[in-house]
Amino acid sequence: MNRFTRYENGIIADADFYNRLQYADTASILLLSDTHGAVDAVRWILSNFGEECQACLFAGDGAQDIITVVREAAAGRITIPPVIIMTQGNCDSQLYPPVFPDSKNPKPFGLPVYQQKMIAGQHILLTHGHLHHVELDGRKLSMTAENLGCTIAVHGHTHVQSIESFGSVTTINPGSPLRPRGKSYGGFAILSIETGKLQFYRLIRESNGAFSASAHAVYPIPIRQSAGD
Repeated sequence: MNRFTRYENGIIADADFYNRLQYADTASILLLSDTHGAVDAVRWILSNFGEECQACLFAGDGAQDIITVVREAAAGRITIPPVIIMTQGNCDSQLYPPVFPDSKNPKPFGLPVYQQKMIAGQHILLTHGHLHHVELDGRKLSMTAENLGCTIAVHGHTHVQSIESFGSVTTINPGSPLRPRGKSYGGFAILSIETGKLQFYRLIRESNGAFSASAHAVYPIPIRQSAGD
């Protein structure tokens, strides 16, 4: 059963694990976006990669899907990554009812339009992308990330799996699990800080409703070495 003791400002996490994760030697990060009501797909992805990944970054448009699955994990029905970091998409609300209404101090759950976090020594910007016009290209987003001292920017909005480099910043879009656009596969991605690799996955839905996933592309990601390395 997941133990979530921090749930505010777009973060749902085991607080102790979250604090350690910032300076961990390595981490595998599940990247997810644009689920748009596909709770069954979210449940399958988070539960199947819950042991492998230490965190999930959700880039918006489907926040309620994530909250629903988090509640199931807190009740012990599934295991998901111990750290969930979310941002507000253009189809999300700014405020949601308390994630855990029966907690001692239930508060509305707010979603910021961007998150600037350090995971395993890497400074990462998480945002949906609509405010940076990522449907055109990732230059404006990369400039924002660079100004904030981030070398990785994770976004969504276009429903297209992509990776681009602009200067010192790598922008990543994990796509949409069930609503891909253009020639993109529907799916998600996993970023490994240890290997410095990004792996895109294709989510496959069988005729009987069951899910499976297959890796279809791997890209190297520049990893910033921490001080003293």
